[in-house]
Amino acid sequence: MNKTITKLFLFLLVTFFGTNFAWADFSFNEIELKFAQVSDVHTSDAPDTEYKVLSHSKELFCDAIKTINNIKGLDFVIFTGDMVNLPDKNSYRDFFLNLTKLRYPSLLVLGNHDSAINNDSEEYLDKTTVHGVIRKYNPYQNYDNPYFAFSPNPNYRVIVLDTTVGMGAKTSNGFLPDEQLAFLDNEIAQNQDKVILIFQHHPVIEPFKSNDHKLLNAGAYTEIFKKYEKVPIAVFAGHYHASKIVRKGNVIYVASPALVTYPNAFRTVDITDYKDRVIFKFKFHETNLKDIQELSKSGLIAQAAFSGMASDRNDEIMIRKGYVPKEKLTKDEIRAKKLEQKAKKEEMKLDKEKQKQEVKALREAEKRAKQEEKRNKKLLKQQET
Repeated sequence: MNKTITKLFLFLLVTFFGTNFAWADFSFNEIELKFAQVSDVHTSDAPDTEYKVLSHSKELFCDAIKTINNIKGLDFVIFTGDMVNLPDKNSYRDFFLNLTKLRYPSLLVLGNHDSAINNDSEEYLDKTTVHGVIRKYNPYQNYDNPYFAFSPNPNYRVIVLDTTVGMGAKTSNGFLPDEQLAFLDNEIAQNQDKVILIFQHHPVIEPFKSNDHKLLNAGAYTEIFKKYEKVPIAVFAGHYHASKIVRKGNVIYVASPALVTYPNAFRTVDITDYKDRVIFKFKFHETNLKDIQELSKSGLIAQAAFSGMASDRNDEIMIRKGYVPKEKLTKDEIRAKKLEQKAKKEEMKLDKEKQKQEVKALREAEKRAKQEEKRNKKLLKQQET
């Protein structure tokens, strides 16, 4: 009896999948995207600093590449800036020699350490030269500008931006020029049916406060995003050497750790774009070189600020398509909103009092005018008599 049932079940199964062409042709290739984000390699032979183990930067990079090569199913690996610590030929040579060991396609985003300003030193490469080097030695990135966009498959749009000024600036702040803001706006407008993935060096939302590392016109992003609040968007950055994941509405802001600073890690992100929702799975990969990791950790005062909370490392976030969730405000945002509301009430109160005084002054003026008119009439009557 059991054998008969089993045979019947197998017959129905084969019949169903053999005749139902929709299932027979179904593939996850278009709805899934998986990539690794590596940030702040800082390739160098220089001595270690307070928070960068520069003398071990190449070892950490090689270890990350070995780990990535053993991860199955990646579509690409993207480096979100500061590939080198100083933009000289030797550092770039070492970086690209190690990059050749990577088995997956790679993309490179410019960081503030990756180019020089106004020929700060004859041995440092300016942005135009660096862009030419990248085009020459990375076969996967033959674009005319440091910023560009492409679709790895029909469900996704990848946008790479250049937020850097370069070495030699008084600060490490970032800025996105109007040309790129227009480029970003147009790319989202033309691809609202896709999942939008944005990669840049400077985070839009800081993982922690820093007056000389922030993106100066971050507010310009939020203004653009407000126009496309139903579009699933994720923004990936590095720069702060810190781990942080923040969701605001249908936008996910991801700051990723540095290879050269504790916790000496990188991320993989696995995205599935279903008909009604998008699921992002974030996975943290720490170095296998634990002695170097301990050395890096010992040089930091606030290790937790760089490693983040557990949800800043490994997390799963779902965004429902066509639905805009009520935005959850942070304590600072709630406090700021209350202060703003209080200020508005005070302003309204002052306006009301001002209007009251203006009305009072007008009535008093009208009263004085009538009294003056009455006196004039009286004087005129006296003169007539």
